[in-house]
Amino acid sequence: MMVAVGASAAFLSPISSTTNLMVLTPGGYRFNDYLKVGFPLMVLFLLVSLVIVPLVWPV
Repeated sequence: MMVAVGASAAFLSPISSTTNLMVLTPGGYRFNDYLKVGFPLMVLFLLVSLVIVPLVWPV
């Protein structure tokens, strides 16, 4: 289950999902903006999922 949760955590690149790519140009974002916001968000997502996933889906 952790692999599925990790696969949905594509925050570092606008190329990672169609939604990110659709807002890149109209929002005036640059590739570097995704790195600035995406890296802390990815670390937060990792820490929360490391706690929640074993509680919801025990082995």
